[in-house]
Amino acid sequence: MRTAMRVLHLGSNIASQMTMSVEALRGIGVEARGLAVRGGNEKFTEDSPAVETVPEWLERGSVSWFVGHGRRYYRVLSLIEWADVLHWHFGTTFLRNNFDLWWARFLEKPGVVEFWGSDIRIGEVEGRDNCFFRQHASTDYVDRQSAERSRSLQTAFARAGFECLVGCKSMYPHVQRDLFPNIHLVRQRIPVHRYAYRPPEADKKNPLIVHCPSSLSLKGSAFVLNAIEQLRAKHDFEFRLVHNVSHETALAQIGDADIFVDQLILGAHGIAAVEGMAMGKPVICFVKPSMMALYPPNLPLVSANPDTVTQVLEDLICDGQRRHDLGVRGRAYAEKHHDAPRLAHELTALYYSLLRRRGSRVEVGSVAVG
Repeated sequence: MRTAMRVLHLGSNIASQMTMSVEALRGIGVEARGLAVRGGNEKFTEDSPAVETVPEWLERGSVSWFVGHGRRYYRVLSLIEWADVLHWHFGTTFLRNNFDLWWARFLEKPGVVEFWGSDIRIGEVEGRDNCFFRQHASTDYVDRQSAERSRSLQTAFARAGFECLVGCKSMYPHVQRDLFPNIHLVRQRIPVHRYAYRPPEADKKNPLIVHCPSSLSLKGSAFVLNAIEQLRAKHDFEFRLVHNVSHETALAQIGDADIFVDQLILGAHGIAAVEGMAMGKPVICFVKPSMMALYPPNLPLVSANPDTVTQVLEDLICDGQRRHDLGVRGRAYAEKHHDAPRLAHELTALYYSLLRRRGSRVEVGSVAVG
C-alpha cells in the first residue's frame, strides 16, 4: 500500500483554479500534479511548478508535428496512468476524439469533472431568471452557449465515469441531472494569504474606482462607463478602466482601489470578485435574486445591474465608512469560504469517497482509504 494519494488535475487552468488547488493539496500532504492545455486562462501557471502545460498543436504533417504529437500523447496518457484520482477542469481535453477520456475509462480511474461557467452554461437557461443576460449578452456569446453543446460535453465525461463538481451553485441549473444525479460543491478557491489586505480608508474624499473586465460586453462595461460619466459632474473621484493586461497588473490596480466594479450581467460572482474581497475591497457585482439565497449568509458584495449601477456607485462614493466596512467584511468572508488551504481538505474528502467506491487502498497522512 502506498502512503500518499496521487491526484492529477488536468484540463484548462481556468482562472488558475488548477494551480491554486494543486498547491493547496500539496500543502496538506497530497501528492498532486497539474497538467494544463496552454491558453489564455492561466494566471499563475508560468510561475508555479505545480502545473505543467501542454503546448498548442503544431501544423499537421511537419516533422515537428509528429514528434510533438507523440510527446503529447505519451505525457498525457502516462500521467493519467500515474494518478489514483483525476480532477478535470472546464471539460477541456488534450487528445483527438477525447482519447484521454477513453484511456481514463479503460484504466477505471475515479475522478471528477469541475465545471466553471461558459464550459456548460446554457444561454436559454441563464436567461430565464436573468433579464440582463437575456437583454445584454452578445448574440454570438449566447449562440455558443447552446444546450446541445453543453449536453455533448457533459455526456463525454459521464460516459468516462466522472462525477460532477462545481465551484458555485450558479452551475446547478446547467448540469444534466440524468448524467450527474449528484453534484459535489467545493467553492471557488484562492490562497487568501497571498493577497495584500488593504481596505479603503474611511475618511478618503476622492475614492478610486477600478473596473477590470476580462470581456467588455459580458461584464457590462458600457453601463459602468456611462455611470462614471454621469457621476463625474457631481462627485470627486478617480476612475481606471483596466483591460487587456496581465493578471498581476490587474491585481495591482485592484489593490489600489477604494471601489472595485466586477460585472453587471452574469448574475453570480466569479474569481475576480473573490480576489477583490480578499484584498479588502468593496466589490460591486450583479447577483441575481435567485442566486442570493444560495450563497453563504452575509455575502458582502454590493449587487448592481445596468439599471442601478449609477445609484449604487454614488452611494459608495459618498460613504467612506461603508466602503471600509465592506472591505473588512469581504476579507473575512473570503477567508471563511474561499481559502484554498482550507478547501483542500474538502477536495481530499471528495477524493477519499471516490476511492472508497472503487475499493482502492491509499492513504494521506494517517488516514487510510479502503
